[in-house]
Amino acid sequence: MDGNLQSLISEVDKIKKHNQIKKYIDFIQFPFYRNIDLNTRINFPFPLTVFIGQNGCGKSSCLHALFGAPINHTPYEFWFDTKIDPITYYNEQKKRHSFWYSFKNERNEVKQVIKARIKRGEDPNYWETSRPLTWAGMAKTKGKKGRDKPIDKEVIYIDFRGELSAFDKYFYFGNVKGIKSRNKQEFIQKKSIPLKRVLSGEVESFRTKSGTTNKKLRHLSSEELSWISFILGKEYLSALFLEHSFFRNEGYSVIFKASHAEYSEAFAGSGEVAVVKLVLKVLDANNYSLILLDEPEVSLHPGAQSRLKLFLLDQIKKKKHQIILTSHSPSIVKGLPKEAIKAFYQNPTNGRFSIKENLTPEQAFYHIEFPIEENYNIIVEDILAKEIINGILSKMGDDVKNIFTVKFNPGGETVIKKEFATIYCREVKSRTYIFFDGDQTPTQPHYNWRFFNTTDITIPFLQNKIYEQTREKITFSVDGGQNGGNQAQHLELQKQYLDYYLSNVFYLPKKIPEDIIWSEKKAEQLIQITINNQEEKEKNFRELTSLSSTKKKFAKLSKIIYGSDRAEDIASIHKLFLQYWLQEENDDFKDVKSSVDSILWRI
Repeated sequence: MDGNLQSLISEVDKIKKHNQIKKYIDFIQFPFYRNIDLNTRINFPFPLTVFIGQNGCGKSSCLHALFGAPINHTPYEFWFDTKIDPITYYNEQKKRHSFWYSFKNERNEVKQVIKARIKRGEDPNYWETSRPLTWAGMAKTKGKKGRDKPIDKEVIYIDFRGELSAFDKYFYFGNVKGIKSRNKQEFIQKKSIPLKRVLSGEVESFRTKSGTTNKKLRHLSSEELSWISFILGKEYLSALFLEHSFFRNEGYSVIFKASHAEYSEAFAGSGEVAVVKLVLKVLDANNYSLILLDEPEVSLHPGAQSRLKLFLLDQIKKKKHQIILTSHSPSIVKGLPKEAIKAFYQNPTNGRFSIKENLTPEQAFYHIEFPIEENYNIIVEDILAKEIINGILSKMGDDVKNIFTVKFNPGGETVIKKEFATIYCREVKSRTYIFFDGDQTPTQPHYNWRFFNTTDITIPFLQNKIYEQTREKITFSVDGGQNGGNQAQHLELQKQYLDYYLSNVFYLPKKIPEDIIWSEKKAEQLIQITINNQEEKEKNFRELTSLSSTKKKFAKLSKIIYGSDRAEDIASIHKLFLQYWLQEENDDFKDVKSSVDSILWRI
């Protein structure tokens, strides 16, 4: 399944990059909308987007705005003012609730449309387009009207929390008021008689004073059955779908025929019925539709959730849809590109809802408090290097720090190269990365053995290349055999070692970690604070700056500040300099952060 997923993602990505999806919403921005952080923008670089986050973080609110974006649509269908829940018309800056978005028309012209909640008479729930708001980041438009028309696009919206079959709607929420039946069971039994006649094809429909009780009976096609079977992981031979109001409410019934039984939605799982509705609606959708799905994982087991993702990507590939969904499901998020994932969370500074983009699935899991089964490891040479990496991870956010464990190896770089890397390189997609000190940086970039001449790829040749890269003689344990062991296995391990170095090994800037965080300015400040006598200050600072290495400088400074150069006192000085360095975010900081970013792009 992973191979299929990555293949589909690649194909869908090409479709998007070649502008094959017409009237595609590139982004939506919220100057002031419900409880979303002011001027929040959500970008849609990938045609399948997942809004993930804890309950009540604004995911559905943004989905409602997207529903209201196209022509003849409005968020009013989902969000409106009542006496119990009144909606403030203006915020403190006199801004109305509004959102705007950008798309390209058939002539590849950029169009920007804003929709705002405007009072019409006494009704405050009316939404209409308005002139561009430059203060909100919109571009001025040309022409007399001064505004672009909304995107003209079919919208499919399914809220799976409310997707119930006709039977479930009546059985759980219906009543027997005003009818002769003694209870719900008796009423269902009574109404099942005409329902059965329609499902069997005996009659097309029934009519009452209120009108026709049902729509046309639908026999599911082989394509529809195939997708339903695929998603649910079971084989259906046939199925019937009927929309009707036999049970006092508008709803639908499904008759499934599998190899082992024939049964209705009354005995089917709620997930089965929801998948039928989803598949039919998506397959029926016109090309280039905007499909919005609110928590489609409801009542589906993890395997079905993963296969549902494949179905949606396949439909984007075939019919060029734009699909946006809300979810709490790791199974849906897992394997998706970073561009597809938007994490919603509450901003602790103002209580409003913010959105993070370009997160790995593991980072997104942090925002739904889903535990990561196995962290990614970063191996370093010493404690200070560990503190530097941990400091940067903290600066990058808890969702990044949460997925890494940083460890240092007391044995130094030789043990890491000879013993650790030879093990890590055997792992498929190793979760362990190495950051060596800068003095281990090779003179040549890491080798890609695929670029060597085929005739050169021999054990002695690769051994030499590994030595150039590591400055160590690396040995590999292989199975026994003639000529000193299994030669093919030896060669393969050498290739794996080079591959591991190419993708999983990085170097800190500067020769040693102390060089990275050392600051003459900070040292002078500490001396100024500690020593009162000016001559003594100058003398100590001259002696400090004359030392040849930063290790010695830290030891000297520790003696000046604490009267001791014990390891624990030097470590305290390190912490002071590290915090200063992290706040400064100089080029070395950006260098290390860039390396961490490159890891995040890989995982």
